[in-house]
Amino acid sequence: MAATLQRDLGVNSLILTVVTGTIGSGWLFAPYFCARIAGPASLLAWVIGGVMAFLLALVFAELGALVSSSGALAQLPLLSHGRLSGFIGGWSAWISYVSLPTIEVLALLQYLSSVLPWLTRDAGSSQDLTGSGQLVAVALLVLFTWINLAGVNQLARWIDGLTLWKLVVPLLVSISLMLIAGHWSNLQLPVQGQQDTLVDAIGSGGILFSLLGFRTAMDLAGEVRNPQRNVPLAMGVGLGLCLLIYLVLQLGFLVSVPPEALQQGWSRLSLSAHGGPLVALATGLGLGWVATILLIDAVVSPGATGMAYLGISARVSWMMGECRLLPGALGRLNSRGVPHWSLISSLVISTLLLWLAPSWQDVVSFLTSTLIIALAMGPVSLLALRRQLPNAPRRFQIPCPWLLSSMAFVMATWATSWSGREALEGAVLVIAVPSLIYALSNAWKGQPIELTSGLWWALYLGLLILDMELFSTGQPLELPMGWHLAVLAGLAMAVMPLAVNSALKDASPHALTPLTQPKETA
Repeated sequence: MAATLQRDLGVNSLILTVVTGTIGSGWLFAPYFCARIAGPASLLAWVIGGVMAFLLALVFAELGALVSSSGALAQLPLLSHGRLSGFIGGWSAWISYVSLPTIEVLALLQYLSSVLPWLTRDAGSSQDLTGSGQLVAVALLVLFTWINLAGVNQLARWIDGLTLWKLVVPLLVSISLMLIAGHWSNLQLPVQGQQDTLVDAIGSGGILFSLLGFRTAMDLAGEVRNPQRNVPLAMGVGLGLCLLIYLVLQLGFLVSVPPEALQQGWSRLSLSAHGGPLVALATGLGLGWVATILLIDAVVSPGATGMAYLGISARVSWMMGECRLLPGALGRLNSRGVPHWSLISSLVISTLLLWLAPSWQDVVSFLTSTLIIALAMGPVSLLALRRQLPNAPRRFQIPCPWLLSSMAFVMATWATSWSGREALEGAVLVIAVPSLIYALSNAWKGQPIELTSGLWWALYLGLLILDMELFSTGQPLELPMGWHLAVLAGLAMAVMPLAVNSALKDASPHALTPLTQPKETA
């Protein structure tokens, strides 16, 4: 009998997995970068980012209740729009996921460099790994892979224990900083150009990067008991808990910065001399015990998140291998029901990225763009699947689907712009080139890929690039923020009906889901 993924995850473990995917290196760096970009307005930026994440989570909660397969971000576009869309959506998700373990390891080692200086070297605006640091990073990635190879049940036990720690420590640190430092006058020191800085903080400051961890509930849906109920529940509860923690943490950071460090404004704040911004704050305040806890958590939080995402990235490539969007070997499972070849491929790519990754913030901007492009498929697929599978059982359905899906698509479009021009153009390049190779190779073999149903992607990504080249900051036709948001909303609303109407007449039989019955095709 062929091995299958095991449904061993309960709702509590799934909620903790969402928390683990959301509170990683983001809590160690995002409050600092958001404060530099937006100052006290960063609190409002977190609220706006939370609203955007909740709206996307609503869309994916319905999709997760419908499609209970691991690696569902690759499954959904394939199900509604066919193989080309499935490849584009799945590849976008996989690229962002497989890079996350590298980011978490980089964050972990940057914090530890305050006590182990041989791990990193000063490279001006960032800290790069030394040769010894790279060896330690590779060893950590191998450890994450070994734990994942033990199976999802073993992974859940590790995550459950580590996540309880991750819930307590950020709250303990932020409340301690507020009580001991308490520079509440910092909240009255604004940043010039507040409207623009708000969106910059959301996109490149790490807010969306931090809050989009809700999607991990969908990526493990095939290994969850009662997924129709537990996947939407885990998304909502996990995201709500994490947003509350990030708001408290941001407030604690803002009021704990010494006023003398802000004499030149928030944008000139520099807290990188001691390995990490929160450790620098704690050390400057004489809070050695807080610095010690932070250094321990610098191992626990990024470590748990990196471990989880290494496994989740393997589920995405496993799904793509099963559906023949990637080589079939990636779709194989070992005797424990673990996609071992997909895990090993994720390990290899994550290791290679150690030699390519620049600063934490730059990589976060790129990954946010890549992931948001993948998530933009959600609202389109939801509306298409409502038409294609009207009678399929859905434990959870959003009200006013056209309205909420359109709002989610518009906000996803805004978010890609907020990550910055270079990040967006890099993401589009990384997605477009492999997609073109996939299309040409299938054309050479004479294999259909539902090209017509996937062409809207080219229109959408092309319009995003055109907008950034014409209307973004510093470009020839630069627009004020309000007008730029209106233009992006107009582009999104022009593409949305075209994307929905270009969907397949019936859900694709190539998707690996019990909602469709596989059948032979010519």
